[in-house]
Amino acid sequence: MREIWPADNLVKLEADIRAADDRSLVERIERLRFLEEEFGPPAHMGLVGGIGALLAFDELKSSFLCGNYMATIFLCQTFVEHSLAGPFALAGEDEHVEKGMSSLIDVSLALNSISPTLAARLHVLREMRNPYTHPRILQKKPSLLDRVIKTTKDPFSMAEADATEAIRIVVDFLREGCPSWAPSAHGHPKKS
Repeated sequence: MREIWPADNLVKLEADIRAADDRSLVERIERLRFLEEEFGPPAHMGLVGGIGALLAFDELKSSFLCGNYMATIFLCQTFVEHSLAGPFALAGEDEHVEKGMSSLIDVSLALNSISPTLAARLHVLREMRNPYTHPRILQKKPSLLDRVIKTTKDPFSMAEADATEAIRIVVDFLREGCPSWAPSAHGHPKKS
């Protein structure tokens, strides 16, 4: 039998959730504005990354909205990696499917499936995610602590900035695959 801690009653739990919602409302509104500015209205485009890409795409937005920045970074890479692997899986080119993100980027670039600019951005995403996933010895490979020290940011601000950039990379990936999915293609002016 599994031991469990006693939970507060439902009235107390609901009050705690409402208080947390109230405290984070302004920040969540700003994050929702950012998501709407990046992703725009729902688009009709085919995604070939399968269930993994579908779940990651949905969850990366809700994770960012809730301020789960590390999860957002992981989900952004998961979405891209599954999406890059999808065409190879559909073509029966299994040797590429499980080689990892770096190889998928390089093979996709070699086949002109993605541009050099996008390939560089996807490598930024991959390298951004690595120190969050893999423990690092200081000064051997870039670690999270090294980055915090160099940028004089606190870890939470750094993770938020990384998650914001990870979402922008996903949007760049989607826009390259579907150029008509851009505000300017729908008569909206470009913003810097």
